[in-house]
Amino acid sequence: MISLTEELVLLAIEDDGKIAYTAGSPGFAMALIGACLVELNILGRIDADLDAVNVLSTEPTGIETLDAILKQLGAGPKRPVRTWSRELQPICNELVKLSLRSLLQRGVLQQTEARFLWALRSRRYPMIDGKEQKEAKLRIISMLLSTELPTPHDTVLIGLAVAGGLLESFLTRAQIAQLADRIGVVGGLDLVVRGVEAAIRDDAELRARVMMMSVH
Repeated sequence: MISLTEELVLLAIEDDGKIAYTAGSPGFAMALIGACLVELNILGRIDADLDAVNVLSTEPTGIETLDAILKQLGAGPKRPVRTWSRELQPICNELVKLSLRSLLQRGVLQQTEARFLWALRSRRYPMIDGKEQKEAKLRIISMLLSTELPTPHDTVLIGLAVAGGLLESFLTRAQIAQLADRIGVVGGLDLVVRGVEAAIRDDAELRARVMMMSVH
């Protein structure tokens, strides 16, 4: 199956192979880290809540992106999600490269010169392990336009996509504003997502403070 981390990377790739401008933002980096934390939590390697990330096991998962994060968590002191999300930003480039390599190997993407293009132009995932998984962008749009209850996976996906500014790659600002209430309902339920949102606010406040105080 396509992982949560990989789906965020895919959301940053537009239909023509261009990369969404928000993929270069600190918010995108912290959303990727949040995705890894969620998946490590599901796999039982960590217990994450708003107060702290507790490492339960450092046994490798066999998934390169997750093991890169797990190694850092295991070597550091206990910290909350919002702190880890900011401090692990420097390894975001590695997470993206590992995710893209995995997607290329499984035939989801193909690389043409300096662009990554969907192998299936209809933005569908190929059958993986005999299972079909509806593409992330289509699931997000369908969920935001309905009253259905999202799966836990899609709740986190929407929350992290919002935090990382990825909705702007396929929805206009006016559409996002119209869907704001629904986005808040389906995307704000997960504790890790809330920690990532707090980290993004912390980062923005720090950058603003540094800019405004740089008078000399």
